[in-house]
Amino acid sequence: MTAMPGAAPALSLQDGMRLEYDVHLFSAGEVKLHAVLSPTQKFLPGSGFRYAVSIDDGPPQVVNVHADQSEDYWRRIVSDGVAEFVTTHKLEQAGKHTVKFWSLDPGLVLQRLVVDAGGLRPSYLGPPESPRVVPGKT
Repeated sequence: MTAMPGAAPALSLQDGMRLEYDVHLFSAGEVKLHAVLSPTQKFLPGSGFRYAVSIDDGPPQVVNVHADQSEDYWRRIVSDGVAEFVTTHKLEQAGKHTVKFWSLDPGLVLQRLVVDAGGLRPSYLGPPESPRVVPGKT
């Protein structure tokens, strides 16, 4: 998923353009949200491209994908073909939650979001997609 056009001006959280995903989690507590993005060059002036994430009505956490300008970081995202960022969120209860993702700068391509409620095993391609369950259908 990407915002178009690629050279559009940066957005703010108040612009309201975001993706929302409903998820069901079986326990409360701390979860980690992995955002897997396609690697990108910083082709516009500024400090770097940003996105924001939150769960439910929690405060959005803004992530600068170009904050690490080291050669080691660049080598890793080029060899892996993805750039992965992890944020931590606190959930007060189990049940239905809404994961929200804002692309604040153009040029970001979201490949996947992974919610780790504990027990996420390391793997090169990440876990398989969770099945979609439609209420009332089997």
